[in-house]
Amino acid sequence: MKAFMYRWVAVVALLSLAACNGGSSDDDASQANDEASTDVSVSGDLRPERSSPRPGGAGKEETNGNAPTEGVTPVTNPGGKLLTRSNFETPFEGQAPGWHVNYWGSPLPEYQIDREARASNVHSGSGALRFRVTRRDSGDAHLAFRFGFRSGKTYRVAMYLKSSVPTSAVVQLRRDAEPWDAFGAKTVQLTGQWQRVELQGTYEWDEGGSVRVIAKTDDVDIFVDDMSLSEVAKATARPEGLSLPAEGGQAVRYTTVASSDLEGNYVNTAAGWTVNYWGLPLPDWSVGRETRPGYVYAGKSSQRFRVDSEGGGDVHLTYGYGFAHGRTYRATLYLRADRDAKVVLQMRRDAHPWDAFATKTVTANTTWQKVEITGTYPGAVAGTLRISLKTHGVNVYLDNFKLDDVERNEMAPVSSAPVPDTLFGLHVNKLGNHFNWPALGHRIVRLWNTGTTWRALEPVNNAWDFTGSAGKRLDLYVDYVKNNDPDAAILYTLGQTPQWASTTPRVKGLYGDGASGAPAHLEDWRDYVRTLARRYAGKIRYWELWNEPDFEPHYNGSMATMVEMARIAREEIKAADPANQLVSPGVTTGQGMRWLDNFLAAGGGKHVDVVGFHWYFDTEPEKLAARIENVRRLMANHGIGDKPLWNTEGSPGCDSLLYQCKSFVPTAEQKRSVTARALMVMWAKGVSSFSYYFWERSDSLASLVKSDFQTPTEQAQAYAEAVRWMRGARMVDAYTVDEKVYVFRMSRGGESYVILWSTEPGTVVNLPGTWSFSRYKTLTASHDTIPASRQLRVGLEPVLLYP
Repeated sequence: MKAFMYRWVAVVALLSLAACNGGSSDDDASQANDEASTDVSVSGDLRPERSSPRPGGAGKEETNGNAPTEGVTPVTNPGGKLLTRSNFETPFEGQAPGWHVNYWGSPLPEYQIDREARASNVHSGSGALRFRVTRRDSGDAHLAFRFGFRSGKTYRVAMYLKSSVPTSAVVQLRRDAEPWDAFGAKTVQLTGQWQRVELQGTYEWDEGGSVRVIAKTDDVDIFVDDMSLSEVAKATARPEGLSLPAEGGQAVRYTTVASSDLEGNYVNTAAGWTVNYWGLPLPDWSVGRETRPGYVYAGKSSQRFRVDSEGGGDVHLTYGYGFAHGRTYRATLYLRADRDAKVVLQMRRDAHPWDAFATKTVTANTTWQKVEITGTYPGAVAGTLRISLKTHGVNVYLDNFKLDDVERNEMAPVSSAPVPDTLFGLHVNKLGNHFNWPALGHRIVRLWNTGTTWRALEPVNNAWDFTGSAGKRLDLYVDYVKNNDPDAAILYTLGQTPQWASTTPRVKGLYGDGASGAPAHLEDWRDYVRTLARRYAGKIRYWELWNEPDFEPHYNGSMATMVEMARIAREEIKAADPANQLVSPGVTTGQGMRWLDNFLAAGGGKHVDVVGFHWYFDTEPEKLAARIENVRRLMANHGIGDKPLWNTEGSPGCDSLLYQCKSFVPTAEQKRSVTARALMVMWAKGVSSFSYYFWERSDSLASLVKSDFQTPTEQAQAYAEAVRWMRGARMVDAYTVDEKVYVFRMSRGGESYVILWSTEPGTVVNLPGTWSFSRYKTLTASHDTIPASRQLRVGLEPVLLYP
C-alpha cells in the first residue's frame, strides 16, 4: 500500500544530527544521523485508542551519556526527582520527540501539531509546541506524552500553557489501559498570557500511562512549553532509617502490562498498532486483517504485514508503550510467513538516540513460531515494539502479542571471578606535551586519537616509515607504556583508511578524505594488520577492529566487508602471536545495538575474542546497568554470551535531561563518586575492561590531571582508591534497596567487605545484624568507626565497610 493513498499524506525527509561519542577528536563530539519518521494508522480503522498519523521530528530530548558536555548546574526541581522534561528546543516537524496525538472516532477528528518558533508564543528558549483540534464529531484528539509510571509512585507534572484566544483545556495524568483512569486532572482557563499549570497524582496500576493536554474548543491554538515530570518524594523521611537486607534476592516475577490478540473488525491495523515509515522515495508496503485457516495462531484473526520496497528509508509495524526507565520488559509474539523471510523484532526508544534496547533477527517460515525478546529500558520517554521485514515481497503474519514487566534483582553480578587488571584502562592522548605516567592503577592503555591510525602510518602504498612522525609516535607510545609498566597491556584500534586504499577516496570522513571508506583491496588491509602485528608481537596484545563504525563518518563500507576484515585481522594477529586478542568494533549507545546485531548476524562474532562497546555516562552512572544488560542479552541471542564484554571508550559527562549543561558545575561529591560508581556497576553487569577517555581532559567533571600534567585531581585520587578497593576482589552479591541504595558484597582472600552508596544524599541506613563490620572508609581514604546504633548516613560517595 503506497503512503499516498492516505487522505492526510505527510512526507518527512529525514536528517537529525545528534551527539554520538566523545572520542572523535580530543574534546569534540562526532555527529550521527537518524530518522525523523511518519507514524500512520490507516483511515477507517476504528478503535477506542489510536496513535497519531502525523510526522514526528527527530530531536534531542534525552542524552545517551555520550559526548559529554563540559561544564554542569543543576536544574532546580523542588517538587521531587526530575524524571524527564520537554522544552522543544531542538528543531522538529509535526510531533515533538516523546509526544503524539491520540485520536479516535468516526469520522476521524482533524487536528494540527507543529513546532512553534514565534517569540510571542514561546515561553523560554526558541521553541514551543502548538496543538489545534480543527474538527471532532463522535471522538476526540488528545496531545499525549507517554510515560512508564510505576504503581505506588506519586508524580508531579508542570508545564506552561497559553492559547491564541481565551479557551479552556484539561491537563491530565492518565492510565493508558481500560478503563482509562485519570489519576490527576485539572481544568484551566487559558488566555494569551503564559500560565504555569501543575498537578500530581499517585499511580495505582501496572500498565503505562501518559500526560495529556485536551483542548475543549475547536480551531484554537494551544501552546505548550517547558514540561517537566517528577517523582514526588515521600512526605516524611523515616527517622528510623532504611533497613538493608543482608543479601540480594534472585526470584523473578512477570506481570503482563500490555497485550494484543490481533482480534477485532479492523481493515488495516489492529488496535494499538501503527505503521511507521520514512524516506524518499516512499516505501511500498501493505497491512491487513488475516482470517484464513492456518494463518491465524489463535482466535479469529491475525495481523498481516508486507514490505515490497524500503524506498529511501524503511517501514516498521509498531506498538507504542510507555516503558519505565530502568525496568526490564519481555515481549513475546507468534510469527509465520508465506515463505522464508528474515524478520527483525526490536523494542526501541522513540527519541534521540532512537536506540533499540532489545533486538532479535529471526527467519519466519510457514509454521507458527514463538519469538521472545527481553530488554531493560534506558530512556525516560515513550518507546515502541517494532517489526521490520528484511525480506521483501513476502506476507508475514503476527498474533498473540504480550508485554511483561520483569521484576528481578537487576544488579545481580554476572561473574564471581576476581576483578581483572583489564577493568582499569585509560587513554593518554597528549604524549609529547608530557611524558608522565598517571598514578591511577590502570593496567591497559588504548591507543586512539594518538596520531597512529593506518592513514597516518602508511600515507602512500607500502611507504612504511617508522622513523617518521606517525611510525615514530606509535613506537613512542608502545615504549612509554612498557617502560612505565611492563605488565600493562595495550589496546590498539585499527582503521581509518588511507586515501589511496579507500573505496571512497573522495568522501570526507571524520579523519580526512577516504578515511571512512572500506579498503578497496583487502590485501592492503591484510598487509597493514600483518605489518603492525609482527612489529609489535609480544607488546600489543589487544587489537580493536575499528572505531565506531555505526557512525558513517567513521565507516561507510558494507557489513560483509567489515566481517571479512575481522576474519583477516584475526588470522594475521594470531599468526604473529597466538596470545593476541581481537576486539569487535567499539560502537556507540545510539546506533550501536542495531549495528552490533547486524555484525553478529553476518557472522562477525566467530572472528572476535571480545565484544567492544562505547558507554559514556552522566552523574547517574547506575543507568549503565540497563544498557550493558541489553548488550549481553544480544550477545546471548547470537550464541556468544560467554565472550568478554569491554567498554573501550567512555568517561563521565553532563546529561542535558537533568542539567543546563552550559553552566553545569559538578559538586565535589559528584566528581569524586561518579567513576567509582560506574566501575562497580560495569563490573557487576559483566564489563571486564573500561578505557577512560582520556587522562588529560580539561572539563570539570571528567578531568583527572591538572594543567601541569602531574598533579592528580580529586577525581583521579578517588579513581585510584576505587581501584584499590576492587582489584582482585570477587563480587559475591549486588542489589539495590528502595531504588536508591546500591549494595555490593565483596571478598578478597580471607577478607569480606561491603561497598555501598545512595543516589539520594543523606539516606540513613540500618546495617544488617549479620554484618560484623565495625569500621568504614571513604574514597578520600579517611577511616571512621561505625556507630553502635548500626546506622550510617550515606550519599553519592561510596563507602567501604570492613571488620
